[in-house]
Amino acid sequence: MMLVDKDIKRWVSQGQLITEAYNEDNVTGISYDLSVDAFEGTDNEKVELAPSETIIIRTKEKLKMPYNITGRIGEKNSLLRLGIKVDGPQYFPGHETYAFLRVHNISGNIISLNKGDKIAQIFFEELKEVPEVTYDKQEGASFNNEEKYVGFGNYENKYRDKIKSFDKTKEEIENMSEKIYANVLTLMGIIVAIFSLISINSQAFTEADLNSSYIIAMNLSITFCITVMLGLILLIVNKRRSKGFYIVYSAILVFLLIATIAFCRMV
Repeated sequence: MMLVDKDIKRWVSQGQLITEAYNEDNVTGISYDLSVDAFEGTDNEKVELAPSETIIIRTKEKLKMPYNITGRIGEKNSLLRLGIKVDGPQYFPGHETYAFLRVHNISGNIISLNKGDKIAQIFFEELKEVPEVTYDKQEGASFNNEEKYVGFGNYENKYRDKIKSFDKTKEEIENMSEKIYANVLTLMGIIVAIFSLISINSQAFTEADLNSSYIIAMNLSITFCITVMLGLILLIVNKRRSKGFYIVYSAILVFLLIATIAFCRMV
């Protein structure tokens, strides 16, 4: 059975439901409006949420669930229309804590939030019976008496492993993107090289004063420069290369450099 306004006031007068920062004006017909006390990660009185940005807030109100009542966080219709989505847990019987809520800007606008703003509402429901194990008696209950945001609490190791897995996947995607980018640049370099060689040789055959040594020297010079360029692309953009690649690449550069110098002397 959901509590109505007079039930909420009665329980609060008995030192239950809300034990700090209670404001009777925040009591609605079937809920209580929770307000912002702090923004996680900053001491600012105000924050501006960019589109798709998320922040954790702590409420002014401290909750204290009786053993036969549970609390459920709900969004405020006005904030939902503004583009603010608020998520919070179900507060179990025996749970005493400030409420830590996740606030997400789902609009395309920058939205300002201030300390003291009403951010969500909580609905209280009376249970048919008292649970055998209430939250304050649960083994490993991480978020009871949470004065400051504790993150993952006792689930730190479990969830950090999941985040590492995601980070590894992200890194693999980034590496793949770099390889694709490097391959595209390499392909473009090869195309430019082919057209450059064709252009130089075409000009060479139409110019009567160009001898074979000059043509070879020009081709070798262009090939050397293009090889250096392609190598730098592969080394800088596509960073991971085997030892064999460095040996072969260095050998090609040395060969082209020696051949270019030799033919340049013959011109």
